[in-house]
Amino acid sequence: MQIPFDVLEIASLAYFLLLWAGYARYAKFRAKRDKGSSLSRSLRDHREAWAERMLSREMRMTDASLLASQERVVGFFASATLLLMAGVLTALTTSDQIAELSSHIPFAEHQSNGQVEAKLALLLVILIYAFFKVTWSLRQYGFAAVVMGAAPDVQEEISSEQKDRFVCNLAKLMDSAGHDNNSGLRAYYFGLSVMCWLFGTVPFLLATTITVLVLYRREFVSNTVQAIRQSLVLPVGSND
Repeated sequence: MQIPFDVLEIASLAYFLLLWAGYARYAKFRAKRDKGSSLSRSLRDHREAWAERMLSREMRMTDASLLASQERVVGFFASATLLLMAGVLTALTTSDQIAELSSHIPFAEHQSNGQVEAKLALLLVILIYAFFKVTWSLRQYGFAAVVMGAAPDVQEEISSEQKDRFVCNLAKLMDSAGHDNNSGLRAYYFGLSVMCWLFGTVPFLLATTITVLVLYRREFVSNTVQAIRQSLVLPVGSND
């Protein structure tokens, strides 16, 4: 079986996979170690505050509505992923036409039918990965809704240990769902880089690098992260 990629394209694919896996590990490391310095960690702090304050509310319809809105957003991405997968499968049947069209685009590299098929197949694998991530995130939000429904009422007497355990685990469940949703969204971004590969190796490398820089800025140094972190209000005397 002949490999459709040359040495430069194989090196570019290795660079792509290395950046994706490396950034994912780095983001997870920052979320665990650096308190409040990342989007994921800032949201985790808010989820803990949400779970703790929910226990002191008699009416929890707002909490249920907020959690349901999270499920709807993730469900939209799951449905959109299925449509994108169908589109890529359709494109695979017309890879020869795509190769012909790309050869007429200015500054685009000439590609064989096998190269186009391999790149579309890679994009399909990325979408399948994203689908598994967002659907598991959707299920975890459903689990969080069950746990929220089983939360003790305000009138029930529970120990501080039971309260802390409930708050910690509900926040952890929602946090895990958020992480998997982020992984699925991250796959979409890197999938766009693969789309640029259809125009040539250089656009692919540039798109991959820009994708990582954009993700880093949004998740660690953006005004959004600062606003979320600074908006956290804790009771007087609690630990920061």
